[in-house]
Amino acid sequence: MPEMLTTQTRLHIVREIQEDASGATLRFQEGGEGCLGSGGGGYTARLRLARRSRERQHPVGVAFGEGQAIVDLLRADNDVPAELREDRSESAAVLFQGHDGVFRLKADHPEYQRIRALLDEAIRRKEQVWFIAGKPNLALLDVLPAGSAGADPQTNGSRS
Repeated sequence: MPEMLTTQTRLHIVREIQEDASGATLRFQEGGEGCLGSGGGGYTARLRLARRSRERQHPVGVAFGEGQAIVDLLRADNDVPAELREDRSESAAVLFQGHDGVFRLKADHPEYQRIRALLDEAIRRKEQVWFIAGKPNLALLDVLPAGSAGADPQTNGSRS
């Protein structure tokens, strides 16, 4: 998977899927839509992620290209953030209770302040968040409170 720009990848919950010969139009619970083309590899897996998002009312990471073109769908995870600390680099280190590795919130992320405040609050309250991270560097691309995304609190760290 190519590295996605943080300004292009967001968590969305799929509300509706309309398929035709060219692919699928995804409509999101928060408003807006995107077009997932059937050309190229991975269409079936991406469509499966969209269907799971719609059925479970859980978010999925949506990477947009030009206009409304969806270039990738990423599985979102949920977990309770355990620690957020400033790093000597240009990022903050984020540790989750049920995930291995040190996730990074880059200081130049366009939503750094929102995500930082959300993580601070989730740590204080010991509450779950939904998140997507780029690989292999585990850079956080987007984070949402689990309660706002129709999350089931019994699915801590669930895999879609």
